[in-house]
Amino acid sequence: MDAVVTRIIEIERQCAAAVEQNERDSAGRIEEHKRALEEEKALRRDQILSTENSRRIQTIAEAKRKSETVSAASKHDRESLFQDSSLNKAIQEDILSILLEG
Repeated sequence: MDAVVTRIIEIERQCAAAVEQNERDSAGRIEEHKRALEEEKALRRDQILSTENSRRIQTIAEAKRKSETVSAASKHDRESLFQDSSLNKAIQEDILSILLEG
């Protein structure tokens, strides 16, 4: 009877040791998987930020080009007004008539 009890205790120790080893192995694999997921998360976050920065830079560059185009057109319109001799003469006449009325 003592031999049977001793054998059962030995088998329980072996099983407990095997369970503990499997738990350690599983914990190690879980940690490795967590690290891999964290690395992938960081990589994807960096990719998203890079894409967003590129898109922001392109949007700003496009807005700058549009602004420069509008500014150039506005400058051209102002310069063409000053070069229009008939408009200049009409403005001078209007100013003169205002001054003479006052």
